[in-house]
Amino acid sequence: MTAGTTPLFVITTDGTLFAQLGSVLESAWQITPAASVTEAQIHLFDLREHIPPDLAAAAEQAPIVGLVRDPADAVAALQAGVHEALTMAELLPLCLTRVLTAAQIRWQIEYRRRQQLAEARAQVQALTVRLQNEQIRDPLTGLYTRRYLQETLERELRRADREQIVLSVALLDIDQLEQVNWQFGRALGDVVIQHVAGLIGRQVRGGDIFCRYGGDELLLVLPRVTPETILHRAEQWRMAISHSVIRPGTLDLQVTISIGTATFPRDARHAADLLQCVGEALYAAKMAGGNCIRPWPGAHK
Repeated sequence: MTAGTTPLFVITTDGTLFAQLGSVLESAWQITPAASVTEAQIHLFDLREHIPPDLAAAAEQAPIVGLVRDPADAVAALQAGVHEALTMAELLPLCLTRVLTAAQIRWQIEYRRRQQLAEARAQVQALTVRLQNEQIRDPLTGLYTRRYLQETLERELRRADREQIVLSVALLDIDQLEQVNWQFGRALGDVVIQHVAGLIGRQVRGGDIFCRYGGDELLLVLPRVTPETILHRAEQWRMAISHSVIRPGTLDLQVTISIGTATFPRDARHAADLLQCVGEALYAAKMAGGNCIRPWPGAHK
């Protein structure tokens, strides 16, 4: 391409049109045959025979001038997506240059508008995701919320019933949190909750559901986990917490947890009943002095 020339990609089956365009535009333009619209540079689309159905999509990729037979066809060409239209009678140097330049300007405006629209949609989508996360994620621990649990547990139980598998739940309570709040303040109590949630969260499987059930209560839903296995895993959590040290500033704190467990379908078949069972199991662990695990008491009756 000669230095200082502007490329004009021409899509046509008319071989004589290239010679005509070359004589009209002379040395200011480089006339180039084009098989398709692929570059964001000006294209002249020969629409004298028919208008392609995908012309609007092509016009998003590059500025396009439609070449039509007469002015009556120009309206249809513009409606189909071209940025400017001209007739064979308008193939004059000044007129053609003006139309090509106007098409480039219009395409650039539309391109910026499409970019702004895409950015706005991305911002809306990001905001939607953030709002959804705020509804289902606890801001202190990052765990799922109780609302999410209520929406999810019934679905998980239906799936367990359909696939004929067990499902266990474990409800955890931090034993000394009220004393920590009273002695050191609720800010430090929040640090303890974050510590316990983070330590147990690192041991949670991908298919498990871990949520903040109440102020200092954490609940886990564990599909395909038997009553025996949930007791074993709960003991691992209890031991990990009791042996860990929380060091906020110059303090060294140690806390323990109490855990209650219940299992579908042995203990209950519905979400509300299963949550009641695991709550009674946690109460039994607290009544036993804390720092221990208890299955639902009714399982042995």
